[in-house]
Amino acid sequence: MKNKIIILLLFFSIQFTSNSLADHCGHDMDRTWFYTSNFSSNYQVSKSRAKYQKWTFKNKTDKQITIYSVGLWSKGKKVMKEQKVRKYLKPFGVVSVKMYVGDLNLDVAGSGFSRCEYGKPVVKKKTYNQKPSTYSKPKTYYKPKTKKRRNDDNFTLFNLFLLAVAGILILVFVAATKKNEYKKYVKKFPKVFDFADQTIICFKKYSTFKGRAQRKEYWYFYLFTFIVSVLTYFIDVSIFRKDPDGILFINAFFSMLTFLPSIAAGCRRLHDVNKSGWWQLISLTVIGIIPLIIWLASKSVKENNKF
Repeated sequence: MKNKIIILLLFFSIQFTSNSLADHCGHDMDRTWFYTSNFSSNYQVSKSRAKYQKWTFKNKTDKQITIYSVGLWSKGKKVMKEQKVRKYLKPFGVVSVKMYVGDLNLDVAGSGFSRCEYGKPVVKKKTYNQKPSTYSKPKTYYKPKTKKRRNDDNFTLFNLFLLAVAGILILVFVAATKKNEYKKYVKKFPKVFDFADQTIICFKKYSTFKGRAQRKEYWYFYLFTFIVSVLTYFIDVSIFRKDPDGILFINAFFSMLTFLPSIAAGCRRLHDVNKSGWWQLISLTVIGIIPLIIWLASKSVKENNKF
């Protein structure tokens, strides 16, 4: 008889606990979260770029639910951070919450967690004591100030500057090919047009590894590739909104376009100082960059030059 009573008690206790677990508010909603780079962003990023943790709660029932807090576990199941939010999730409603995680080491971060209860959030009335100085203010939770993200469609002044620089470069090279029509400008800006002429020569000799190249020819071409590489990088990132950690398409295309002319110009420059063009390979050792730069910047060797 006693054994039957004990079995019945165990059965009812198991049934009660299972019902209580089934009635938990977490079962009545879908919860998802991911990392974002700033407060106003809705795009998922990697841990290395994360500043916020964004939660989205979707109520699947006609019950009223209050989200009291969200947080983040470490891989060792310890609380890394918990933020109280008191967000009301109406029946069949959707609500979002963001928590700042920029001050955490996310390399050890694990899963996220949230706490909820049924019903609307309890609004505490302001209480005044007899003394004005003992007035109890409601608690406020710190939310870091973040700069408002500019609209992706905004054409900023920096974008206009990039296009202006690109336009000036194009005009200089067009004018350099038609000097008779722009004689006044050629006389006023001789170095600018000399820079364009030497760059055009390197492109004309894009696959010429024989012969020589003076310092002016090589370094003007190097200056051109540096300016346009920086320009195309910022155009990719700023105007076309490419990810700096991903592929920069315009910059990559320009690098491929100038790779062979750069190698050919370097080979001719080394010939001019009586060195073989194969010496460019010492740049792969990193330390070899120093003597290579010295040779590329040296004066021409006219006497006893085998090239």
